[in-house]
Amino acid sequence: MIRAVGVMVVTAMIQPAMVAVMFANIGVFCENSSNSGIFDVEVVMRKIALLLSVLVAAAQAAPPPDSNLKKWQDDKGVWHYGDTRPISPDAVTNSAADAYRRGDFAMAFEEYMTWAKQGDPRAQTMVGLMYLRGEGVAPSQTNAIEWLRRAAAQGNPNAQFHLAMLYVDNPALAPSEREALLWLRKSAERGNAEAQYVLASRYATGQGVPRNDRDATDWYQRAARQGYANAQFELGNFYASGRGVSRNDKEAVQWYQKAATQGHPGAQFTLGAMYAAGRGLTASDRDAAQWYRKAAEQGHAEAQYNLAVRYLNGRGVPPGAENAFGWFRKAAEQGLSLAQMNLGRLYAEGQGVARNDAEAVKWYRLAADQNLALAQYYLGRMYAEGRGVSRDERESLQWFRRAADQNLPLAQLELANGYLMGGRGVEVDEARGMRLLEQAAAGGSPEAQVQLAERYFSGRAVPRDSRAGLNWLRKAAEQGYPEAQYLLATLHAQGQEIGRDDGQAAAWYRKAAEQGHVASQIRLAGMYAGGLGVSQDDRQALRWFREAAQQGNAEAEFNVGVLYAAGRGAPRDDAQAAAWYRKAAERGLPVAQLNLGLLYAEGRGGLPRDDGQAAAWYRKAAGQNLPLAQLMLGLAYATGRGISRDDRQAIGWFERAANSGLPLAQYGLGMLYSNGRGVERDWIKAHLWLDLAVSGGYVGAAQPLEYTTSQLQENELARARELAREWRLANAPDPGQN
Repeated sequence: MIRAVGVMVVTAMIQPAMVAVMFANIGVFCENSSNSGIFDVEVVMRKIALLLSVLVAAAQAAPPPDSNLKKWQDDKGVWHYGDTRPISPDAVTNSAADAYRRGDFAMAFEEYMTWAKQGDPRAQTMVGLMYLRGEGVAPSQTNAIEWLRRAAAQGNPNAQFHLAMLYVDNPALAPSEREALLWLRKSAERGNAEAQYVLASRYATGQGVPRNDRDATDWYQRAARQGYANAQFELGNFYASGRGVSRNDKEAVQWYQKAATQGHPGAQFTLGAMYAAGRGLTASDRDAAQWYRKAAEQGHAEAQYNLAVRYLNGRGVPPGAENAFGWFRKAAEQGLSLAQMNLGRLYAEGQGVARNDAEAVKWYRLAADQNLALAQYYLGRMYAEGRGVSRDERESLQWFRRAADQNLPLAQLELANGYLMGGRGVEVDEARGMRLLEQAAAGGSPEAQVQLAERYFSGRAVPRDSRAGLNWLRKAAEQGYPEAQYLLATLHAQGQEIGRDDGQAAAWYRKAAEQGHVASQIRLAGMYAGGLGVSQDDRQALRWFREAAQQGNAEAEFNVGVLYAAGRGAPRDDAQAAAWYRKAAERGLPVAQLNLGLLYAEGRGGLPRDDGQAAAWYRKAAGQNLPLAQLMLGLAYATGRGISRDDRQAIGWFERAANSGLPLAQYGLGMLYSNGRGVERDWIKAHLWLDLAVSGGYVGAAQPLEYTTSQLQENELARARELAREWRLANAPDPGQN
């Protein structure tokens, strides 16, 4: 109608005067374009026709000035006139979309429906979705399916996808079982990334289709290339695990990175794990922690847990128990059982939070109720110790059994010790205890393996079997259990149950020493000092003694002092020696107390000469039955150095040292008896102690012994010798002791 009016207007408006003007213009044009200047009628007529067509088009393009028609522009920029304005749903100026965006669903639905009725598949899709969601219209699955099917039939991939998902969620609404997969595949083939992802997931899980990892990989790749983060993440998983493709960690990392940079928390978490393990890229604790944090901040529970663990051990982040507590709590509140258990441990140990046994029990119980065996074990211990709950052996036993039934070696060992030793709510039952001990050992508990080894060596509750004992001890040692490594090294060093092998002893001591096992550090240092099983090396000896000393071991501190005093492994330094002796002496080590006393007596090591301090340190060591300290204290009393002279005290300390078998003390005691100092002169006792001193190796007692012999009658000499024989028998070493 509009075009007809336009033509009529143009025809009516052409007046003779205008034709004249046209001809005049054409004439000018022809004149300018022709050398002859002569009119060509045919050419003129063609130009008139062209001009008329231009005028007609102009009439169609714009209404007369007084027109009341409404004007609107479609999505291609073409202007239209009229009262009806059907709006294309994807136009930039789309009023339906504008209404939808501002939440005016009723208006949006009305305008989408107008266009949908005209067959626009995009509008039909929106109408279907609005019916599905109840936006601007009462919800209706039936109407949603009707409109989505119309759009899907026209090849709209979005409609095809949503129709497929509707059928998946409501199989009864589908015309057939294959309908959902049919539309899903059509959508995927038309490039809908979400459909490609869902179809890939079905192939990956075998849901509705035969499982096929290659097809899954293909569809994941299609969606991933379109930037679909979920597909990028799953494709990374396939490359990382070698599903449907050859395993390729670098390729996996690339896809994880693409998804992670889009904010996909699972990809961020997994990328952190790849950095932690050094898979597909250079290992980096810092980058691992960074990606864990990104995922954790989005609420990813496993990432929160891993970040918490890193705050505990200081890997990639500054160590901080408070931060660890915060992240454990976030993950625990999401129900992650491992986080709940570790949160319980922090409460139980007072790390990062004030110790609170009741809270510890609460979190242990939450994890235990999820059947986490280790949490059940910890909860059992809380009941056994009465921490956070009333002490209840029966309840404790119940939780230990639940954990043991899940083959938790810790719980099996706990029960085994109860049955083997009694108490803990059970009666002694060696057979049952040994079964549990063997289960714990077979399950990999190094502590159980060591206990089982010791039982085989001693023959307790099992037939004695050194080979079986060595086998279990070696299993524990090879797991890196330092106590087992120490015991195995000691067997090699002493040649017990196995041939002596100093090289093997040193090797096992080293393994335990490198884990901070103090006794092994001391033994290894001693082997370096003596060149046993290793090349003699005082520097290495000093190094390992120092390692143990830094853990507060008095014996090691003393030996560091000895090496400095002797100038072995380091330049001689009496001040350093004195400092290390003092550390050990203040921890109560008697030999260090004696040596510190000797330095005071001589005024060495930067210490003033002070006989009173010397005597004080001798007394500390002598009180712990160190024979040489008893001798030195006796001498101090005998000479009055640093202490009032007192022969009775002197002879008392000499006698204690002499009875310990110290030849010097025996000599001194013999001389006191021969001189009658502090005691009545007694030539028989003088002979006894001088004889013991000589036989003990102190040659300086030989001449006094001859003189004492000359003072005795034959029967007195026989009596003295009998006393010496009796003393030797009473103090002979036990043949069973090494």
